[in-house]
Amino acid sequence: MMFRALIAGAALAALAACNPGPKDAPAEPVAEPVAAEPAPAVQMEEEPKLLEMMQGTWQSLEDPMNVFTISGDQMSSVYNDEPLGNETITVVADCTAMTPDADGMSFTLKADGDDEARCFSIIDAGADRLDYSYSARGNTLAHKRMTP
Repeated sequence: MMFRALIAGAALAALAACNPGPKDAPAEPVAEPVAAEPAPAVQMEEEPKLLEMMQGTWQSLEDPMNVFTISGDQMSSVYNDEPLGNETITVVADCTAMTPDADGMSFTLKADGDDEARCFSIIDAGADRLDYSYSARGNTLAHKRMTP
C-alpha cells in the first residue's frame, strides 16, 4: 500500500512538472515523494525456547552415573554406561492440562511402550544447570551440563 502511494505521488509530481501552468503564476514547489518506511527490525527472542536450551548431555548431581542426552525431541538415558532407552520430549504449558506449548516451562517424557506421558515442571534452566520436578512425586531432579 505504501509503495502504491509512493508511485502515485511520483506520477503526480511528474505531471505537474510537465504542465507549465499560467505564465503569471508563481512556480509551485514540487512535493518530494514520501520515502518508504524502513522494514521493522527482526525481533530476536529474549530467551531460548525450553527444548532448544535443553539440547546436549546432562549428568545428575545426585548420581553421576545417571546421564542423558537430548537431541531434537529425543532423550536417550544411560546409567553406568549402559543404555536405558529413548523417550520423546514434548514441551507443554503446564502439567495439569499437558497442552503442547513451545513457550511452556514444563515438559513430558513418553517412551514407545508407555500408556501415559510423565510430566515435569522446570525449577531452574540455564546454560549449565537443569533442575526439574516430577509432578507425580514432587521430587526435584538436578543436573549439570556435560556437553552443549
